[in-house]
Amino acid sequence: MSDGARRPSGSGATADRALAPDLARGLMLLIVALVHAHMFVSGSAAVIRGYPPVAGSPADAATAGVLTVLADSRSFPMFALLFGYGTGRILARERERGRDGPGARGVLRRRARRLLLFGAVHALLLFAGDVLGAYGLLALVAVGLTGARDRILFTVAGAGVVVGTLLYASMLAAGVSGDPDDTAAAMFLAADPVSDAAYRIGTWVITTPLFAAMSLGPFLIGAHAARQRILEEPGRHRVLLRRVAVTGTALSVAGGLPLALVTSGLWSTAPSDVTWELSALHVLTGYAGGCGLAAAVALLALRLKGRRSRAVTAVAACGRRSMSAYIWQSVVWLVLFAPYAFGLGDRVGVLGSALVALGAWGTGVLLADLLGRRGRRGPAEALLARATRPVPPTAAARVREVNGPPSP
Repeated sequence: MSDGARRPSGSGATADRALAPDLARGLMLLIVALVHAHMFVSGSAAVIRGYPPVAGSPADAATAGVLTVLADSRSFPMFALLFGYGTGRILARERERGRDGPGARGVLRRRARRLLLFGAVHALLLFAGDVLGAYGLLALVAVGLTGARDRILFTVAGAGVVVGTLLYASMLAAGVSGDPDDTAAAMFLAADPVSDAAYRIGTWVITTPLFAAMSLGPFLIGAHAARQRILEEPGRHRVLLRRVAVTGTALSVAGGLPLALVTSGLWSTAPSDVTWELSALHVLTGYAGGCGLAAAVALLALRLKGRRSRAVTAVAACGRRSMSAYIWQSVVWLVLFAPYAFGLGDRVGVLGSALVALGAWGTGVLLADLLGRRGRRGPAEALLARATRPVPPTAAARVREVNGPPSP
């Protein structure tokens, strides 16, 4: 998840590393936190995207509206695009090391299998909304497309956006409920740890292929951007990035406003009357919004070139350790919101959950910065690299000596 930029060796590696990919991932994790935290708020029936039909205080209502426009259904396309970008850069580096196309894709598929396993463990232990497994599955299935011609790649990406819109809009519309006991928190947290874990892994098995399908379009767009090194060399692509940032953001805001009127309580339509078309508009423009956000961060990185503040360095360190920071957020959700832990979901509203999200992201940034200053990877990244690393020939030979020749 965090291998999109060049990693030169030596003491200057961090300084020479491209800022935009890491900064984009670090800021993306803030959006991810804001999207997830409010889903653990309980106390009233769940409306679309997990917001209560009566948003509570004016501050809660305003927060719900802002998040609907700027974050909901906008984070996962950006996440998938950056994952596709990282996958494309890994593929390019493997080829630079002399591995041919099949050999390079084999490295990525091995990594994808481990990522799928990581996702299963993450869901079992922490969070039903895991996306690591979805990206592992996506990489297994779609890595062969990353080397396709532009026309084929964009055709498949466009089809992926259409299919993703249909799937996600249907999921959102189906999730609308008027049952007072059917809260968003109830869908994510059970009353005891064992039931909670069973529910999480059962949900993960169903949602992983759906999330993978919804992420195909932006994943391929990110892989194409990696061919051009757009995030690593934003100065060469300034005009394109400006167009994508402005157009994507404008479409995202326009498409998110109708649903924001519902989630903020300004539109009196009952939750059961929220139409599928409204959900589809929100999701479709969210794909544009995810691309626009990534482009905007690339332009920001260009402005910050050569004058990184400590805060920017810390956020970039978080992006470089994005998988660890993502899992850290899941730990926070479980500890603070689970009814068998602190049970905070019964005591905060949408605004309170957003403040928790800011805290979860901020502590993740601080921890990542601490690791960065010590020259250490994130624990999840280190574990994935260790699990993905091929067995050296000498080690394989020693294993054969101990175990004997393979059976015929």
